[in-house]
Amino acid sequence: MSFTKGTFYPLVVGIPEATYPYHVKLLEKADNDQPLKEQIEHFFFEFKERYGYERITEELKILGYRINHEKSLSSHKRNGFKMCRRRKALP
Repeated sequence: MSFTKGTFYPLVVGIPEATYPYHVKLLEKADNDQPLKEQIEHFFFEFKERYGYERITEELKILGYRINHEKSLSSHKRNGFKMCRRRKALP
């Protein structure tokens, strides 16, 4: 089996050769939103998994963060956070 120029990187890493330098640079880049993500996780577990992304967004705005609800929603999806809904008592 011989390796040609276009097939080596996809076989080894699983990405095209043309985008390999982009992905390497992306891995070295620091995450500027790490404190914000930790704060979202803290609020989620502090309020016993009852706060959704909208309420967490409002809490962060009260603390002075400039955040859009979409960033909070994407963090919820990425971490697999799902709100526990309380059931209403039957009469």
